Amino acid sequence: MCTMQFNALPYNVRHTFKNELKAAMLVGIYGGALIPFVAIVGRKIGATDLQVALLTAAPYLANAFALLWTEDVFGKGRVWYVVWPNVVGRLLLLGMFFAVSPVFYTAIIFIYMIITAIPFPSYASIMKTNYPDDIRGRLMAYIRLGNAVFWITSSAVAGWVLEMKTSYYRYLFPVAAVFGVLSALQFGSVKVLNEKKEKGRFAGFSLFSGAFRDKAFLRYLLVYSLFEFGLLLSLPLYPLALVDEVHISNFATGLFGSIFSGMWLAGFFFWGHFLDRFSARITLVSVFSLSCLIPLFYILTKDIYMLAAVQGIAGFMFSAIELAGYVIITRMTHEGEVARYAAANIGFGGLRGAIAPFLGIALMQAHGAGFVFSISLALGILSCIAGWNVLRRIEA
Repeated sequence: MCTMQFNALPYNVRHTFKNELKAAMLVGIYGGALIPFVAIVGRKIGATDLQVALLTAAPYLANAFALLWTEDVFGKGRVWYVVWPNVVGRLLLLGMFFAVSPVFYTAIIFIYMIITAIPFPSYASIMKTNYPDDIRGRLMAYIRLGNAVFWITSSAVAGWVLEMKTSYYRYLFPVAAVFGVLSALQFGSVKVLNEKKEKGRFAGFSLFSGAFRDKAFLRYLLVYSLFEFGLLLSLPLYPLALVDEVHISNFATGLFGSIFSGMWLAGFFFWGHFLDRFSARITLVSVFSLSCLIPLFYILTKDIYMLAAVQGIAGFMFSAIELAGYVIITRMTHEGEVARYAAANIGFGGLRGAIAPFLGIALMQAHGAGFVFSISLALGILSCIAGWNVLRRIEA
């Protein structure tokens, strides 16, 4: 987007973009020093298979709690729900200074994830209101550019710090949390155009009945659930394989995080334009196809260099998932319905997260990791077939 085009955008769009970009840069520092290391560090300090499953499933389990915050229950406006839960949740990471046992470590991460999931429906609503439909994908891609540049650097530096001593996470994670809090406060400068701050009520199933009566949305939800269930089934097995079989170093973990972020960055440029030009069916089937490569690589090899390439594939894929989740749903809905549709989608993510990772661990213990990776691959292939045949009805 050139300067002339950007300056031609409405003031509220430019104001939102500038503040979100600043917040995203700070998130890059915070996230890069934390997220790539959560499961790996947990395993290295003694987390069990079940605890690793909980660490990897925590973001998805926490999403179910976001359902309660679909409406503006305090009458504070949508931005409030993005800022203050993130502030409180990230401040909890200061407790890492005292987290010397895997049980306490896992508990802090889980509670932090629950609280910081609250903003998701409100964030989707803000994106729908403040960014025009025809350029939303590109604007969100540029935001992620600022995020990824700082994330790449932060991951590498954090890996170098943890390579000195794994226990330094007790200091690194709280420092990262400070940048996360500053990011949330920066987002507080965003203003929602013509917003009426009226108290709603805590969400119940009736609030989502409209979303579940929407046949196009249900088709999307069912196909996406098939895909993500396969993805989540193997999710806790990847850090187990990296620590127990590959014996990955903390520095390499940081480099893996940088590779993931670099391809995440490239993916946002690619998928941002892709989503603005192509249908939901083509976009999602492309993502589903890409996801099949991850379990396939883990079936075929445990070579660290090949698995570094898998990190790049995963980063490229997850950028598409993040963008598509917001852009496709905002295309399906009217402005007042976005938060409810987003919450329904997130809630199903919580249900998948409550089952798939733990089922994956149980199947691994009974039949081995290769069996689980094979099931994930099969479900990825099935989601491609289902997506191509079922999602075309969304376009009709």
